[in-house]
Amino acid sequence: MHHTLEISDILGPVFSFTDPKTNIACTQVCKAWLENALDALWCRLDRLERLLRILGPMGQVGPQFPRLLTLLRFHIDNDKWDRFLFYSKRIRHLEVTDRASEIHQQAFSTLSIARPFLHLLPNLTHLTWKKGPSQPAESLVLCILFLTPALKSLSVETGNQDASDGDLAAINNFFKDVVYRSPQMEFFELQSETSFRKLGPSLSNLFLELPALEAVTLSEHLLTSDIITALAKCPHLQAIRTSNAPVGQEESDDLENFMPVVEPGAFPCIREMSIKAHLWNVLSFLQSDFPAPRLRRLVVQTVIHEDNDNVGSFFKLIADTCPDIEMLALSMPYDTDTAIAGLPFSDLEPLLQCGSLTSFRLSTREPLDMDDTDAAKVAVAWPRLQELSLSPSPTGMKQEGNHITLEVMASFAQHCPLLEVLELYIESSPIPPTEARKLFPNLKTLVLGLVGASYTSETLAGFLTDITPPNCTIKGAAYIFVDHEAHARAHASAAHSKLTKTLALLPMLRSVHAQYRQRLRAMEAEVERLLALVATAGLA
Repeated sequence: MHHTLEISDILGPVFSFTDPKTNIACTQVCKAWLENALDALWCRLDRLERLLRILGPMGQVGPQFPRLLTLLRFHIDNDKWDRFLFYSKRIRHLEVTDRASEIHQQAFSTLSIARPFLHLLPNLTHLTWKKGPSQPAESLVLCILFLTPALKSLSVETGNQDASDGDLAAINNFFKDVVYRSPQMEFFELQSETSFRKLGPSLSNLFLELPALEAVTLSEHLLTSDIITALAKCPHLQAIRTSNAPVGQEESDDLENFMPVVEPGAFPCIREMSIKAHLWNVLSFLQSDFPAPRLRRLVVQTVIHEDNDNVGSFFKLIADTCPDIEMLALSMPYDTDTAIAGLPFSDLEPLLQCGSLTSFRLSTREPLDMDDTDAAKVAVAWPRLQELSLSPSPTGMKQEGNHITLEVMASFAQHCPLLEVLELYIESSPIPPTEARKLFPNLKTLVLGLVGASYTSETLAGFLTDITPPNCTIKGAAYIFVDHEAHARAHASAAHSKLTKTLALLPMLRSVHAQYRQRLRAMEAEVERLLALVATAGLA
């Protein structure tokens, strides 16, 4: 065996890409391979009972709890602990959830009392804890067993809307243990339904005491003014993200009063931000001492559906203060019956000077008021685009005004070759002729809100086959306009059936295209071979 195949720095990355069955076989090659293959096998653990069985047999707590397991022996020999440590020191990622078999608290008590060393998983760097989220008083005490000084990432799901005083005390104590046991935490994620009014103060204190924090993900109702004010003082924080959670009335009030206190020098390393608030609050925040020019990714969810003037002011401010922004998303709720005009392209146009954009997502109740010429300007201005979504599924529809058509696809294919996701609300006719079609080389997902149903399924399916790669996922929804409300359901059903038939034709057409391209390549290879023979004969 070549000596390079015994170097851990080479073997480690190789085994990380092989499957468990292969790694098990590699443990039997030699000692060097044994260590590295075991590291790969035990690097990620999502079934804790797999590790606990090393200490002794496990069984059911009782016949009434068939999925609840515990250790059957309370006394654990030293050789079992040595074998436990042999494997546990290799674990870097641990995920504990309520799926599959559950482990009874008695087993954790045995671990806590009988362990001969302080840290059960001494080299653990990533911990995901989603066990018993509705019972934090019982669950979080168990999570503390796995907090180590080496821990860099912690993801926790705990707490509900009816959290008791005992639950809140358990969460507060857990935060204190995180600071004490894992002070070098770099990533923290908390998903909780508990009200910010109950959880906010202890959460703010947690962030103030984690100086190495680089990224935070919180349930959207927890990302309020007080939390942003606390995060502003984290010297290494780069990203603030949100995850969805049910929002009660108290949380809505907190989000509507989004006014963080930002002092000069705040957020020295920030690059990514998610915000849910009124758009005027977002504008005020970005115009404060917040270092907006540093932003590369910005996601904004509004509390209400904003009018076009506010949206236009927001886009203009982003263009003026965040010239190097790479990802921008604006989402507004659809829960309004007020008639709202579609966003005119003139409000979106200032963003075209942000040439570094790779992702832009806009979700509004009404479709955009833009035509093919406007869309072509977007394609030319953003050549690095990898993801573009322009309200493909509006709840409101407009018959007047401007619409983009399928002809604009050629502009996006030509000027945005890196596009992987494209979502548009678009006229289904006219369908461009064959000579005007261009292939999207890297497109993976295409979502179309198709207006009208004057096309034939075969023609549209042929067009989509010509412009998309064979592995591209295509989805769509039909939108129609009718003069009589009584006929709306019948017309909508017919349009939906036609679109469904179009999508059903795609696999067959793609297969035909694949066979055609294969034959074309074979013919080209044969032509090249004949030309080479002719050239050889001419030289002779």
